[in-house]
Amino acid sequence: MRLSVVIRNLDWVSAAAMLLLVFIGLAMVLSAAYTEDTISPLFIRQTIALLVGVAIFLFIAKVPYHVWQGYAPSLYAGGVALLVLVTIVGAAIRGTVSRLAIFGFQIQPSEYMKVGFIIFLAWFMARYHKLRVPQLLISAAIVGIPIALIIREPDFGMAALLITTYLATLVVVGLPWRYLIVISLIGTVAALGTWQWLLYDYQKARIQTFLTPESDPLSSGYNVTQSIIAFGSGRVFGRGLGHGPQSQLKFLPERHTDFILASIGEELGFVGVTTVLILYAIILWRIIKLTEVTQDRFGQILLLMIFIALLTSLSVSAGMNMGLLPVTGIPLPLVSYGGSSLITTMILLGLVQSVHLHSHFVRKGAPDISVFT
Repeated sequence: MRLSVVIRNLDWVSAAAMLLLVFIGLAMVLSAAYTEDTISPLFIRQTIALLVGVAIFLFIAKVPYHVWQGYAPSLYAGGVALLVLVTIVGAAIRGTVSRLAIFGFQIQPSEYMKVGFIIFLAWFMARYHKLRVPQLLISAAIVGIPIALIIREPDFGMAALLITTYLATLVVVGLPWRYLIVISLIGTVAALGTWQWLLYDYQKARIQTFLTPESDPLSSGYNVTQSIIAFGSGRVFGRGLGHGPQSQLKFLPERHTDFILASIGEELGFVGVTTVLILYAIILWRIIKLTEVTQDRFGQILLLMIFIALLTSLSVSAGMNMGLLPVTGIPLPLVSYGGSSLITTMILLGLVQSVHLHSHFVRKGAPDISVFT
């Protein structure tokens, strides 16, 4: 399939929503790091990531999605290898060893692991009509290996995202309730053990701050307090790009990453936040609509996992900005600054477009990927 044909036949409803979210994110990054003399390096890096992401998005859309079943184990193994590598040579940034420096750019292996994780787990689950105890144990091991490495960084936000995606997928594919109850009990014990032995003091403080943010507004509760103030100050139409006092005077921390939605609320107001949420709703709605017409089990599970991962990221990021959830560091997909997050999200949406374009090929054997390069 020619690239021109791919572009013409994309699901442009979801593709347009994706691009609009990216452009809103670029505008907010430019606003957050604005200087009168030079263009912000953050804006330049994010623009480069966007160009790379669009190219990969179109390539992924062009390749029939079922081709990736043959590469699923390799993608998963490559992601695990990157996680191992970052524990060996990764540099510590703010107490977290989660990034690799390549040609002057910082990449986050856990983001790319997310893609390999979703493809591999979808491929594994699609092979079985019903998951029984042996398959369930294998799938738990598939999930456990990258999560153990990610927790070691530590990045509990990404670990929680992968766990949530896995458990929600088990519910959707019809795992018997007795298994779900056992998993829930194991998860409860693991959560208690994590609190007791794995969480650092600052991570415990984040959870305690979520429960009582007013108890320490100048220390552990500072981020959430400033985020809520930023939301409230924006009112209906916002203060305008580059004119938010919380953002521009740097009272709001991480205003271009973790708390970018609060920046949007302050500078673009209720209208801006509502627009962002509507664009996400359009993307998620199109994914669900596609699962209803896709007959291939691998395609259906792949779409569902992408849907769950995006919905979880959106919900957690928005929730922590509004003080409804603990601060976990999960970026707002397509909007927050971060090249790895932007590119991997566009890869996942490229897979969605591939299902849209190629679902009629499912009865044919998967060709080698070299056909499409």
